[in-house]
Order: sequence, then C-alpha cells, then structure tokens
Amino acid sequence: MNTKQQDVGLLLKLYELRRDEMMRRARNWYVTEFQPESAKDIVKLMVSGQEQSAYYRMVTSYWDMAASFVNNGGIDEKMFLRRKL
Repeated sequence: MNTKQQDVGLLLKLYELRRDEMMRRARNWYVTEFQPESAKDIVKLMVSGQEQSAYYRMVTSYWDMAASFVNNGGIDEKMFLRRKL
C-alpha cells in the first residue's frame, strides 16, 4: 500500500469517528455552548463529572490526535486540509 493510500485510510477512519452520534453532540456543544473565560473554567468543567466534561475531552482529544497525525507525517497536510497549500 502506498503512502497516499495509507493517508486516505487514516482520513476515512477520522471521518468515521466524527460521524459518531456522541461526537456530533459533543462538537455541537463545543461550538454553541462552551464559552470558558479562563483556564480555571476548563479545569472546573473537567473535574465536575458533568456530561459536558466528557464532551470537552472527546472533542479536544480528537483534534489533538488528528493534528498529531499531520504534524508527525502520519497524514499528508494537503490531504488533511483538503486545499492547496
């Protein structure tokens, strides 16, 4: 399997994760409701045990993982961004 095929495979797996129903709810909450004013607000949320704590961790860990694939050469940056650099 060549590098581009591997990149496509990883991208498809990332898209599959994004389609998960709980991930969709988490992303919706993150974009529409999550408005921390400080790092303290994030820490407070994370130790709260609320469902939103799981949402925060889910969304941020997904993007951390996706970015690490690109930053470490696991996925071609142009493919990931779907635009010409």
